[in-house]
Order: sequence, then C-alpha cells, then structure tokens
Amino acid sequence: MNGNGSAFLALLLAMILWGSSFVAMKIAVLAYPPFVVVFGRLLVASAFFYLILSRIKPRRLPREHLKLMLLMSAFEPCLYFICESYALKYTSASLASLIVSTMPLMVGIAAAFFLGEHISLLTIAGFITAISGVVVLTLAGNPDLHSPNPILGNTLEFLAMIMGTGYTLIVRLLSRDYHPFFMAAVQSFAGSLFFLPLALWQAHTHELRWDPYATGAVVFLGIMVSVIAYGCYNYGVAKTSAARAAAFINLIPVVSVVMGWALLGETLNSTQIFGALLVIAGIMMSQGCREERPERAVGISVIDETSD
Repeated sequence: MNGNGSAFLALLLAMILWGSSFVAMKIAVLAYPPFVVVFGRLLVASAFFYLILSRIKPRRLPREHLKLMLLMSAFEPCLYFICESYALKYTSASLASLIVSTMPLMVGIAAAFFLGEHISLLTIAGFITAISGVVVLTLAGNPDLHSPNPILGNTLEFLAMIMGTGYTLIVRLLSRDYHPFFMAAVQSFAGSLFFLPLALWQAHTHELRWDPYATGAVVFLGIMVSVIAYGCYNYGVAKTSAARAAAFINLIPVVSVVMGWALLGETLNSTQIFGALLVIAGIMMSQGCREERPERAVGISVIDETSD
C-alpha cells in the first residue's frame, strides 16, 4: 500500500475512534470527576507506551524540538482536555462533536497565518458559515439530562478546538523528524504529570464510587483513543498535509451523533439540525476551492534518522 493509501486508512481509523470517544468520555465524566477521567486515560496510555517506547525513540532531542514538544503537549492534552472534559459535563456528545467539525477550517486559517499557506476567500466564507452554525447549535440548545448547560459546554468545546488547531500545526512541523507514536507518547507522559495533582485534588474533594462502565470507558479512551487514534492521526499528518489530515475530522460528528443516539439516546431539535446543516455547508464551501501550493520551509532542521 502506498503512502497516500496508508495515510487514508490511518486517518479514517483515527476519526472513527475519536468519534466514539465523545460517547465514552460522556459515560466516564457522568461517573467520575473530569480530571480523574483524563488522568486515568493518560496513565493507561503511558503504561502502554512505556512498553514500546524503546523501539521508536529518536536518537536525540534538540532543544528547539523539546520546546515545540512542550508547547504541543500544553495545547493537547493539557489545555484541550481541560476544556473538553468539562464541556462534556455541560453539553451532549452529539453537539460537542458537531463543533469539532469546525477544526479543519481553523487549521486552514491558522496555517495561512503561521505557515504561509494559501487560503481562498471561499474558505473564509465557509469558516464564517460554519461558525454561524456553531452559534445556532449553542443558542438553540435547551437544558436537559444530556446537556444541562449547552452554552457553557459548547463554548468550552470551541476553546478545545483552538487548542487542537495549535496541536495540529506543531505535529506537522515535528512529524518530519519523529515517529508518530513517539509524539503521542510524549503527550501521554506530559499529560499524566500535568493532570496528576489535579486528579488527586478532585479525588479528595469528590466521593468516588466504582462504576464498571465508566472504568471501561476510561480504559477504552486510554488505549484506543490516546494510543491508537493519536498515533494514526500523527501518522496521517506526517504522510500528507496538515489541511488534508484535518479535513478527515469532518467524519467525527457523523460517528458521534450516530453513537450518541444509539447508546445515550441523544437527539437534536429542529433548530439545532439547521445549525448542523450550516456547519456542514460551511465545511463544503471551504473544500470547494482549494489551491495546492508547495509548503514553505518553517525553519526546523531535519534530523538524519534511520530505522533503529
């Protein structure tokens, strides 16, 4: 299988797993405090990566790359998971996943500003349309069992997408020099250290009761999402452009809405369906006129890295 084919399959699998992660995260945060859930999934992922890290670690880690990896980890999982874990306490998995679909447009616009990539007027118009859809989704949400405070939840999810955009751009820069699973491992280790004191604080201030379904969801998030999905996504970003990889994120709402309906009984009202259509229309507009241009050098030296 050629590079494009393997990248396509890797990105497709990552999106299916990420789409299911909203439902798993919703199940987990209904039983356990958000920081406990995030730390648990990252701890599971770190334990897994510890077993395989020696086979894929790079030969050396220059200081400039270390700074980028710390910034990457700050964006995601640290700030991203703070926003998203609390978002899913206040909004439904279906609404949160629809907001995720704005991320490809955000990546395209950020790449234009920070990496000098071309962006068309149609892409900008699509971004405005999609954001309008997010606003409609948020304002039309009525508090219910699945979404007790949709305005707060959707706002937090949108902030998570800003963090995810920064993460994607940095992964694109580092993917030339580092194995995709190594970058995912760095995220897991850094995130575990970051969320450990927060998890201990919430465990002390909340009464924790064993929930087998929530625990299973945490393990699923740790292995299938934090390890497999992130590894596949990083691989796809390494083999294609950041904008093309981010475009696959449009599949996440489809998976999440279907699973949210099937497993959690979530639904959208008529106004929210209109908002969802606006989001989809904005995404289609942004994809309708895309001019491919060579990537501009971004000033990161390439390490000569043969297979270990």
